[in-house]
Amino acid sequence: MNHPVPPTPLVVPRCAFLLLVCAALLLAGCGDSGSGTGQPRVTNPLQVNSVEDVAQPTSGVVTLRSAVAAASSTDTITFASTLNGATVQLSIIGDEHSILLGEVYAPTFQGYSERDYGKSALYAHKNLTIDASSLPDGVTIRWTGGDGNPARVLAVYGNLTLKNVRITGGYSKAEPIPNNTSQPFTLARGGGIAVWGTATLENCAIYANRISGDLTASRDRGAYGGGVFANGLNIKNCEISGNTAEGYGAAGGGIYSVGGAERTGGRGNDTVITQSSISGNRTTAQHSYGGGIFTLSGGPNNLATMRISNSTIARNLVEDKPDLPDTGQFYYRGGGIYMGGGSLVVTSSTIVENEVRGTPAVFSNMPNIGGGGVAATIGNAHVVENVTVQQNIIAGNKINGAPEDYFSGSLLNFFSNGYNLLGVLDFRYILVPVPDWMNLSRKHYPKAGDLENVKLSSVVDLGSVHYSTKAMSAGTDNGPAVLWYSPIGSAVDRVPTNAYTVTNVNAGYTGFGYSNPNTTPPEIKDDFLNHAVHQAATVYAEQLGSDFESQFGNMAGTSWFGPAISWPREPANQNWITAWRNIDGVIAGRLGYVNLGDDFWDTFTTGPLCANETITVTRTNEQVTSLTSDQLGQARPRGTLGDVGAVER
Repeated sequence: MNHPVPPTPLVVPRCAFLLLVCAALLLAGCGDSGSGTGQPRVTNPLQVNSVEDVAQPTSGVVTLRSAVAAASSTDTITFASTLNGATVQLSIIGDEHSILLGEVYAPTFQGYSERDYGKSALYAHKNLTIDASSLPDGVTIRWTGGDGNPARVLAVYGNLTLKNVRITGGYSKAEPIPNNTSQPFTLARGGGIAVWGTATLENCAIYANRISGDLTASRDRGAYGGGVFANGLNIKNCEISGNTAEGYGAAGGGIYSVGGAERTGGRGNDTVITQSSISGNRTTAQHSYGGGIFTLSGGPNNLATMRISNSTIARNLVEDKPDLPDTGQFYYRGGGIYMGGGSLVVTSSTIVENEVRGTPAVFSNMPNIGGGGVAATIGNAHVVENVTVQQNIIAGNKINGAPEDYFSGSLLNFFSNGYNLLGVLDFRYILVPVPDWMNLSRKHYPKAGDLENVKLSSVVDLGSVHYSTKAMSAGTDNGPAVLWYSPIGSAVDRVPTNAYTVTNVNAGYTGFGYSNPNTTPPEIKDDFLNHAVHQAATVYAEQLGSDFESQFGNMAGTSWFGPAISWPREPANQNWITAWRNIDGVIAGRLGYVNLGDDFWDTFTTGPLCANETITVTRTNEQVTSLTSDQLGQARPRGTLGDVGAVER
């Protein structure tokens, strides 16, 4: 992503830094390696050679804290070989009031401005790169303050790159800011790391970090990103495990991804998670979302996509915080992943054994709980765009102990690229057909190789789960966090090695919103719903029964009016929405979870339906290719055909 370059902080240039060191240590022979004084010389102020937490170390010693202070935005901090596998125990709060950009509500969303994120052990207002890739066992950076002295490990106002680094022990807590009426509390964001820029993490582990928000209803005081909070995100070969978020409102137990707040739309520069494990994370709140991942994907004013591939998302938990006063509404969604906006593409991944636990209720005619595995927001106007799934295992996820793996929410389109093994799907609240956009078909599913009602034990080996050696789960289980599962049964040797074709159907019709202006009130002529119900009764006569069509009566005059952007909340469209919900309810899963999807709309032929209406059907073909490696870096396929999910057998 293209991020604004933050104002350059006052940093002593490296050359000036060395001159100051020489001046201070002149009598010790600085600059003369053969002086015979025996005093070591700092030959590289950016190569950490000590695990001490000292801002101004003695001559010859470079601490992580001193290196962060000395580095420019183009420098790379590295580590001496003697620190292989070492832990840097941070005990000093580098900044009591770390400043990063953050969202502003007054009371509605107003954009982003500089906010006080509170205490950080390390804080940098610049781009920062910390690279331990030369060390076989990397380094660990740990905050040691615990409950008595909370602070996140690292905050960066700029881009952050971490390689082969473990971040643990961080604790970001919403705390009062005296005499500040515009922001009375610090923001509990990113227990391990908080980044306003792009966080690029390679071969890292972010584990056992936490955030704690205020226990009063407030957007500012929510707890976002137990392990990671970032505007932009690029994660590869990482473990995000055992992190927690707690408060009145909490989102993203493992990861909270804003998704590029400064973007104004379009595609590209998407957030990416690949070859990683996000497991055993938790959110505990009265408004609790995204036990593993919360993705906003661009914010309220633009579109972006989170892309997840070759990854395991498992045993994350969304739960209620029962000791809070009853404020009248409570929500729990997305045990593994929650979509707050934008789009989501998931490829060759395993999303299993995540859970949502809470008190079921209905608010504004919408369920307050959903998506044991994956869930999207639900409301009066859509804010989530598209979901695309390809060659995934999404099964064995639960809501209050009952199976539910995917909850569409107010989604525009659900696309399958084939060969998904899915459990229980809930499409009840996906947006209804919109003829104006050639978008009568919302559910482009099922496709080649897709199976639903899959039992988890038939597709992964639950007897030989592979666990972390670093992180303990804070999610649905006790013990080490999950890294990955071995595929078995119908998940093995299933995916073609060559590209295959997926066909999506697009359909729309003219004549919606038509009225006869010579009558009072105007007479609506739209007869489309009668045609649609008759087509369903004809095509699916065996499944729907002979009385299906008669249950609806004459629906002439029920029409879609628009406008294209705000139509879900416009009163004129409510009869159209209600009619489609009723159709889905009468079908009641007799056509699988999809009810009326691409296969149904593909039965129409372009042409006139009646004097006022003409339907147009188009088909688009997409060539789908599999990924060439899996979560462990193994080649795909390893046999005749490829396996479904994150790992090849």
